[in-house]
Amino acid sequence: MSKQLIEFANKKGDYYCELAEEHLRSREPKKAKSLLLSAVEWYKKGGNEEKANITRQKADEIEE
Repeated sequence: MSKQLIEFANKKGDYYCELAEEHLRSREPKKAKSLLLSAVEWYKKGGNEEKANITRQKADEIEE
């Protein structure tokens, strides 16, 4: 995987996490959880297992 693609995947994961935080503040836990799970997939694509696991834990803590 190219360095550029890895950077893109990690930035995309970060973006989804930020967006999820906004949805949590707006009291939309279902959408926030969905975004966090998408971020987990992007982090995995970027090879960032540590961030993927942390994000997965955050998603699991959200009650819909």
